[in-house]
Amino acid sequence: MMKMIDVHCHILPAVDDGAESLDESRRMLEIAYKEGIRTIFATSHYHSEMKDDVWKRKKEALMQTRAEAEKISANLRIVPGAEVFYSEKAVEELAEGRIWTMNGSSYVLTEFAPYEEYSYIKRGLQNLQYHGFWPILAHAERYEELADQQRVAELVSMGVFIQINAGSVLGKNGRQIKKYVLKLLKSRQVHFIGTDAHGSRHRRPLMEKCAAYIKRKTDEQYCRMICQENARKIIRREYIDE
Repeated sequence: MMKMIDVHCHILPAVDDGAESLDESRRMLEIAYKEGIRTIFATSHYHSEMKDDVWKRKKEALMQTRAEAEKISANLRIVPGAEVFYSEKAVEELAEGRIWTMNGSSYVLTEFAPYEEYSYIKRGLQNLQYHGFWPILAHAERYEELADQQRVAELVSMGVFIQINAGSVLGKNGRQIKKYVLKLLKSRQVHFIGTDAHGSRHRRPLMEKCAAYIKRKTDEQYCRMICQENARKIIRREYIDE
């Protein structure tokens, strides 16, 4: 079984709309481990109106979750991150070091409202790049304005990295999205797969079937790249140079 890395997971307890408790985090960790996931980026939501004490709670939750992961296996690793809702203020706070990036690297997992205009998404990602960050567009398949695959191609050509949810690959968000995601995969326009898991019963941290599907529809090398190798570069704080 490939040792996969989940770059998008709401596994920290009681800090956002993900795991409600440490017990729920533990159940999610157990599922993830059985799925072949060995490293999880704890990407709790962030928006610029959050109070400062939220991040203090997230630090405590990260330590608690790491301790639970250690009980399951010494090979199950939790690394810090955030799913940052884009705003100009959020970029300022990132530049000031007040928001977690992906494992302290220049990578920032970034989301927008699903109905946001393409011009705004593009400008926002460029703004992050202007400030020295390497944006990863979270669950890119969700944005109405990115239904045109050429727009995704334009973002990739700009140096934006694309993350897709494992559930969308398998059709859990509808057949149309599944077909669209397959086009992105076959065009090699996806850089990361994440579970975007929020619990142990709903939106679970499942990746094994997704990886098997990607391998079958593309090839083993590309599957390994987007389920493991690219994420390792985030951990090592290396730029993904295609």
